[in-house]
Parts: sequence; C-alpha cells; structure tokens
Amino acid sequence: MRAAIIDLGTNTFKLLVAERPQGAATGLHILHSEEVGVFLGRGGVEKNLLADEAMERGMATLRTFAAKARELGAAQVGAFGTSAMRNARNGSAYADRIHAELGITVQIIPGGEEASLILDGVRQAVPFGNKPVLVMDIGGGSTEFILATGKALMWKHSFELGTTRLFERFPQTDPMDLDTQLRMAAHIDAQLEELWAVMDRHWLATLVGSAGSFDSIARMVALQRGSPLAEDAATSSFDTTEFDALKDHIIRMPRAGRCQLPGLPAFRADTIIPALMLIERVVLHSIQRIAWSRYSLKEGAMARMIGGPV
Repeated sequence: MRAAIIDLGTNTFKLLVAERPQGAATGLHILHSEEVGVFLGRGGVEKNLLADEAMERGMATLRTFAAKARELGAAQVGAFGTSAMRNARNGSAYADRIHAELGITVQIIPGGEEASLILDGVRQAVPFGNKPVLVMDIGGGSTEFILATGKALMWKHSFELGTTRLFERFPQTDPMDLDTQLRMAAHIDAQLEELWAVMDRHWLATLVGSAGSFDSIARMVALQRGSPLAEDAATSSFDTTEFDALKDHIIRMPRAGRCQLPGLPAFRADTIIPALMLIERVVLHSIQRIAWSRYSLKEGAMARMIGGPV
C-alpha cells in the first residue's frame, strides 16, 4: 500500500509518501519527502495559543502536501499534531478546520506516543546493540528522549522544551551574547533534571539524534570533513569534538552569516542556536559520539500504517 504521513510540528511541517518495497516484510521505499518551515508555534507557543498568521501558513502548506500525496497515488493519509497543537487552547479547533477544508484527520498525540513513534522511525535507520543508547529528537515545542537497546525500550519522556520555546523565552542578541547563553543553559539544565537522573544511572556513550536540527548538523559536519552526505544516506556518526567545533563556530556567527551557511536551511537560522545549546547540555553528560538518523516520527508512523514489523 502506498501512503502519506504529514507531521505537523511546531516549527516544520513534513510530508512523507512511501510504500513497502515489493516482496519485503520490512523497510520503506520512499517516493517523496519534504519539509517546510511553517513555524506554527511562532508568536503563541509560550501562550498556549496558535496565532492566526501561523495557522494560515500551515493551511497553505497542507494544501500543497495534500495535492502532492494525491498526485503520487497515496491511498491513505495520516497526520499527526505534536507539541504546539496539543498545548494550544485552539489546537483542536485547528484540527477540525483542517478536516473540514482538506479532509485530513489530524491526530493530536501525547508526548509519550510521539516518543514511541520516533523510536520506531529511528530503529529503521540506526542499528541498536545490547548497550543502551539515548535517542534525542528536538522539536520547536518539545524535545523527546528515549533510552533503548536493540531489544527493549527502557525509558522515554517528552519535555515541553523546544527551540521555538527557547527562542521566544530568550530574545537573542546577534550573535548571541555570553550572558544569554549562560541563562539558557541554566534553564535547560533545570528543565531536564529527570533526564540527568536517568543518564547518571547508565553509562551512555552514544547519543542518537533524529531528523530536524540533527539533519542540518550531520550535513554541516560532513561538509567540514570535505565529504558531503549522500542524498540517500539514512545515518552517519561523528564524535563530540566535531560537534563542539561546529557549535562554537555557529554560535559566534551573526544571523546573516547563518542564513548563508552551507548545509543549514535558511529557515533554521534562528532555531539552530537553541538546538545546539540543547545538544551541548546533553553531550556534557559523558556522551562521546553522536549518531544521526534521517528517520524519525513520520517514518515510524508510516511503518505502522502500512503494516508489518518496524
């Protein structure tokens, strides 16, 4: 069966059209994948409200996505709303409008279910062994963490701590000054106390970062190495010293420079700074290596939709 998944994130809306490879019980044959910087949470995420302008941007993108899914012959379309929609007072009303105008049913999922779908996606790209690894998925409104091995999900949690929330809470100088960096770091540390307790109980050397900001970071690290990522690459890895060098370079850059940075989409020029700060706080807890997964929530949801094991 050919199907489409739409991920209505706080920053980006993502479309995936895929099917099972012929004769295969697992895996995805991806026909189309794209993301658009909609910024659904901008101007309202800290007020638990979707702004009118943001909802209109979302509707325009969803019309385009629906047309592309029909064009590619998707027999079924699944859509998921995450942090911005689940916390907004008008999130359900927005889902109703989407259904009325486009015929797309949006499931507004709790953070725990979001984390489970992310893990289902990541497992298709990154091999897991017997030692636990920490999966991190950074969104605009929330960040999900999952502790898992190749056989078991050990712990998961969704923190309402995302790049748009941080961007709006800590108005940034250009480039970000040291005082703002320190205040943001202290806020992140306080919000993630439950995660620190989990990490302290396990020896976690590997962080698996899924999609979103990690897509851009993986591309930029590859460019630093002089070997760009292949278009069909689903995973790569790099050590934390490479991440630290990239982070220090980007945080010192003015916004105009970030907008021109190879490997970084212009729509991430603002949110990449809080994303780097979030990752830095996690890496400081004994992480030695970062593995990138192109697959995340939408791939996990797709695997469930078209049937068969992940």
